[in-house]
Amino acid sequence: MGCSDIHWRAHVICWAAQKGLSVKGDFVECGVNRGGLACTVIDYTDLCSTGRKFFLLDTFEGLVDRYISDDERKLGIKPGGYEECFQDVKRRFESFSNVVLVPGAVPETLNKVQSDHIAFLSIDMNCVAPEIAAAEYFWHKLSSGAVIVLDDYGWPGHIMQQQAFDRFAEAKGVQVLSLPTGQGIIIKP
Repeated sequence: MGCSDIHWRAHVICWAAQKGLSVKGDFVECGVNRGGLACTVIDYTDLCSTGRKFFLLDTFEGLVDRYISDDERKLGIKPGGYEECFQDVKRRFESFSNVVLVPGAVPETLNKVQSDHIAFLSIDMNCVAPEIAAAEYFWHKLSSGAVIVLDDYGWPGHIMQQQAFDRFAEAKGVQVLSLPTGQGIIIKP
């Protein structure tokens, strides 16, 4: 099994979500695509029985051109890249009353997350600007002990995200744990 195997990445997400159940707040995933990992979290944690909301933010059609920097473009990051899938995702989660789909580009949609306390935050938008915007927006709402999972932190094609999150973590007085799955972990003090 390789380090990028989705099973290991899902394991990390489930660990972080389970830890989130021990602190106050709702769950947020920025960068959902078709919702596979969100479904895994819901099943693993039995999130529906907790009364917590799970906010899922995505364009549901890929990266937004205006948020891709020139340096990211040089690394091969391109707009789009994903098939439009909002209606499919909507059907997938229609039976979960605690799931709130938030279509649109981050950072414009961040204020649609109606929660004062966040216990779990997953960030996977493949682009620096929206990812840092999400981390900054939710930082003060994260409960002590809440985990942020950075999906692309350790991948060579996303070095700009790693550098940006290293600066973010340093400014917040925390560190990013780099994992062999390519993910990074930040725990809110």
